Amino acid sequence: MELSNIEKLLEKYFEGQTTISEEKELKVYFTRETVPSHLESYKDMFQYFSEESTITATKDLKLHTRKKSRYAWIGMAASIALIAGIFLTKTDQTNKKELGTYEDPEIALQETKKILNMVSQYMNEGKQELVYLKKFENTKNKFIK
Repeated sequence: MELSNIEKLLEKYFEGQTTISEEKELKVYFTRETVPSHLESYKDMFQYFSEESTITATKDLKLHTRKKSRYAWIGMAASIALIAGIFLTKTDQTNKKELGTYEDPEIALQETKKILNMVSQYMNEGKQELVYLKKFENTKNKFIK
């Protein structure tokens, strides 16, 4: 067998594109005594594959099939009933009590001012932390100049 043919088969083998007969050719080639030195590392691998392919199982394996117990069916039925109960008994509470609306415009204005004041306080707290960033920037500029 030509060396270039074996090298092509090796490339195909490592790409996973060889047929069974081509793999047998490789096993036969690498189980021979004389193998070129640059392909010597593959010899052990293919000899191992050849030896391992002859091994057969010595005892029978029994597959245990589990029978589904009643408890499994009860659990499934309970979960389906729970999900169905949640979706079927869900009442639309947003229609009963409309949140965020006020009948009196004065109360609505007061609540809006209160919320905007709270947002303003949080924004100012965040702005106070930027003072340290400004100090850092000034110090950095001193070193750069």
